[in-house]
Amino acid sequence: ITGAASGMGLLASWRLAALGASVVMVDINQKVLDEQVKEIYSKGGTAYGLTADVRKYEDAEKAANKALELYGRIDFLLCFAGGNEARCCNSFVKFYEQPVDVINWGLEVNLHGPIYFSRACMPAMIKQNRGVIVCLGSVSGVEADAVGSMYGTSKSGLFYFVKCLALAGAPHNVRAVCVAPGPVMTRPSMIGMHTPMNRAAEPIEVVNLILYLCSDKASFISGSTHFIDGARNTNFGK
Repeated sequence: ITGAASGMGLLASWRLAALGASVVMVDINQKVLDEQVKEIYSKGGTAYGLTADVRKYEDAEKAANKALELYGRIDFLLCFAGGNEARCCNSFVKFYEQPVDVINWGLEVNLHGPIYFSRACMPAMIKQNRGVIVCLGSVSGVEADAVGSMYGTSKSGLFYFVKCLALAGAPHNVRAVCVAPGPVMTRPSMIGMHTPMNRAAEPIEVVNLILYLCSDKASFISGSTHFIDGARNTNFGK
């Protein structure tokens, strides 16, 4: 699980550990990661924390190799790490004024990260003839943003990317899906984002969908993007 030290990545780590999974938690925040791994163990779960930068393929390989070393297989890859480059890099200017390093950050974290981790983990899934890859998209992939332009661009790229993964993995029982939330209450500012249902999602609602898609109940679902956005993408701007 990338982005495992906070938000939905952390919640998914806790839920999977509670269900009996051995979880490799990947994040760039070493301190919080160590604290959360310790907490999971204190509750009887199994987890390993690995500090990595999703923008580096060698870190993705390191994570995949560690999972195989510790547990012998990789059943699920959940790619949560990401963020709007304008907010994360504190650069709230229009695209034509954005520094190139901010643009690159948005592409590398949100698009390259899932691509790198999928490339690193998928061979093990092919070999064991079983696996599920979940990329975290966003309703921003069908909206537009003149400021955080690379966030939506990357998320829409993931819609297509899981189709490619699904086609490559289908003969080997390896599935790939994208889950695209609207506003989620991972931070207070999300409460002000419009949805026709007049609320943001609770993080557990998104995680529950992801866990369902990972389960055998979803064994024939692959290559698709699943919006969980309170109908936001049906009438954006209204």
